[in-house]
Amino acid sequence: MQPRLGVFVLATFALLVASSPAFAPPPPPGATLSAYAAPHLFALPGATTTRLFGMGGFVTCVKDAGFANPAYAGTLATHYGVGRHSLTDFGGGLDLEGMQLSLAWPLRPDETGLQVTYFDLDSKRGSINFGGQSLLATFKEQDVALHYGHRLSEMWIVGLGVGPKMDTESDIYNPLPLVPLLHLESKADIGFRLGTLYQMAETGWVGFVYDRYDEDVSGSGSLLGGSASGSFKSEEIALGVSRQVSDKVLAAIEWQQMTTEGMGQKIGESGFRFGAEVQMAEDWTLRGGWNDGALSLGAGWVGEKWSLQYAYVNDWNDDAIGASLGGSNTHQLGLRCQW
Repeated sequence: MQPRLGVFVLATFALLVASSPAFAPPPPPGATLSAYAAPHLFALPGATTTRLFGMGGFVTCVKDAGFANPAYAGTLATHYGVGRHSLTDFGGGLDLEGMQLSLAWPLRPDETGLQVTYFDLDSKRGSINFGGQSLLATFKEQDVALHYGHRLSEMWIVGLGVGPKMDTESDIYNPLPLVPLLHLESKADIGFRLGTLYQMAETGWVGFVYDRYDEDVSGSGSLLGGSASGSFKSEEIALGVSRQVSDKVLAAIEWQQMTTEGMGQKIGESGFRFGAEVQMAEDWTLRGGWNDGALSLGAGWVGEKWSLQYAYVNDWNDDAIGASLGGSNTHQLGLRCQW
């Protein structure tokens, strides 16, 4: 699963419905403002590559173009550009569309390097359902991240990522008549990611990532009884191990914990990812994984200069938003060019 707000986001949507005119008075501003974080579940804070989504969604310990662990910038030997398109179709009618673009280049091959990533998430208006009450919602998010990696020794690599831009917008509507109930905006004051890697000879990696964003959130609308603002802090800790168990099989396991704190509230979740990749032919691979309850499948082709990847994820982040948005199917395509 992506950085999870879990019960936090789920309870927030429940409060939004309960606070509509047909129900009780608006909940405390802190609870309502926390809905700003819902797009994070599908955006850059926990995004990884198409190949790794097919394996289970690893962020720490599997090397790939468009990496999420900034320490991998210290392993770069060639330049590359990579793009990923993601479409998540929810049973409740909401569609999330994400686009991720990364450009990487070595400063000193296999010693220091840089990667710049841009992410854009958008949705068409779709329904959120609770207890027979149906509201409409839209989500947007834009993120930019810069990753730098440096090799300390033959086995140890460290990395630093900074996020100069992380903006979200969320809107909640009453469907009939179409009336705005809530508008939320957030901007990150501080965004950074620390990563470390231990390379186990040629057999695999041990990876660690710590991620933090401090965000200022403002909102307005009848669900808030006017307007309100506040600050929130989201932290992620992830630890994973990958190993080349044979010439044709790569396997990995990863643990992740996410906590969100702000305006007197703190809550979090943790979970595991498992996955494997099997080389079927010289240029083709198949993948499968388990992302904290979500099944993932993938396939890829790798040429000398170009590569094409596909991933499918069933009920991604379902424990956090499934009751509100319904089950989901996610399809991703990734294209890479290196030189």
